Amino acid sequence: MTTIHSSILRQAVADIPDDVRREVNMSYAIADRIAQLLADQGMTQKAFARKMGKSEPEVSTWLTGRHNFTLRTLARISSVLRTDLITITKSA
Repeated sequence: MTTIHSSILRQAVADIPDDVRREVNMSYAIADRIAQLLADQGMTQKAFARKMGKSEPEVSTWLTGRHNFTLRTLARISSVLRTDLITITKSA
């Protein structure tokens, strides 16, 4: 990549609003966490999809990091995988 293209790319990334950057990071982190839990538990995407009542292609899409999960789905995934995907702590 040329220096001019690198500069343009860096500027484009810098212009991304903080909330959008956080949303993307969270989305990929959740997908990575699900994938890691599946690997840790020796569970295939197919078996996970069956337990979730979803199709294997839908679960595959989830693991791309581009799916916008509902709280209900996150709770169901946490239940199926027997662990919290996200933790929210209360302020003092």
